[in-house]
Amino acid sequence: MKKTYLGLLIVLMVFAAGCISGGGTSSETTTTSQNLPFTPEDLNSAIAKMKSYEYTMEITSYNGTKPAARLITRGEVDIENGLKAVATVSNSSLRGPLYYRTYYYTTKKGYATLTDRNGTITWEAACYSPGEGPNLTVNIVESLWKVLTLPDVKVEEEGEYYIVRANTTGGTIAAGEDVSGAYKVQMTIKLTKELMPAEVNETVHYTKNGERWVDIITLRIDSINRAKVEPPKELLSYLKRQGVDLSELLSKC
Repeated sequence: MKKTYLGLLIVLMVFAAGCISGGGTSSETTTTSQNLPFTPEDLNSAIAKMKSYEYTMEITSYNGTKPAARLITRGEVDIENGLKAVATVSNSSLRGPLYYRTYYYTTKKGYATLTDRNGTITWEAACYSPGEGPNLTVNIVESLWKVLTLPDVKVEEEGEYYIVRANTTGGTIAAGEDVSGAYKVQMTIKLTKELMPAEVNETVHYTKNGERWVDIITLRIDSINRAKVEPPKELLSYLKRQGVDLSELLSKC
């Protein structure tokens, strides 16, 4: 799927919920894609064992060196129980000050969402049709194994972690999307020795309308297999002011 890159990850995170790592001690061991300590299949298998987790993603887009947009997403996912909560705040200065906020909560049977676009607020709630259900996917997490398939990927051991580093000249990025206009992508992934992701850093250089852009993405993952999913407070508060009890509403599904 080809997409113009401006805000691609911002759009993905707004509707689906995404490199240079900082610090760290000197590496003890470095291996290349020809001799990795684990395979893409190993990583994919480890990620599949993540039944619940919390994540925070920050994305800053630069037009040249000027900050143009910023997005912060905080989410909680419980795959076994079919629960997901996401709060996203995005600010842009491309066409004057703009902001976008969305709060989402879903169970196995129904969902509710609240959207605030520059003060214009809308909300909706619905039950899933028979045979349907929530999308619990967080693209950048479930696609991390693809980074190990890139040429010249390197893995370093730093204390209790593996640090995966990869560079590509464009095309497929860690979020699993095909990017039009990307000409350099740098990725760093921090994994525990059990191959559980702890942090992902990504820097994407791309062009749009002849201008150079850079997106810097940081994803942090916490509370693996012990996350507790709660509806965003902003969603609960707004619905309460409308006289709507979210728990009661979704219990009818």
